[in-house]
Amino acid sequence: MNGKIRKHLVAYNKKNGWGVEEGSLIETVKESKIIYEEKIQERRHWTDIFVVSDIGGMFIGFDWATGTGDKGFEDIGWEFDPESICEVEPEERTVIVYVRVR
Repeated sequence: MNGKIRKHLVAYNKKNGWGVEEGSLIETVKESKIIYEEKIQERRHWTDIFVVSDIGGMFIGFDWATGTGDKGFEDIGWEFDPESICEVEPEERTVIVYVRVR
């Protein structure tokens, strides 16, 4: 997590009456509402995804995972990497989807 993100999260947490130590900042990121996700890689017990949250007006992305639900992430070997936390910006793309013709 770079200094700009850390500074933003400290201000955000202070405003909400939450802790500002490193662990609290990381929890803020991990517990934030996800507004975008992109599948990166599928594995046997989990899928690596990149997610984005809008935290106090700053778009913050980080690596996350979805699991099969039969075991916890620690049990299957996945760990959150705080170094994956980064600032992101929206980019508009045109997407073509295919629908059934009836």
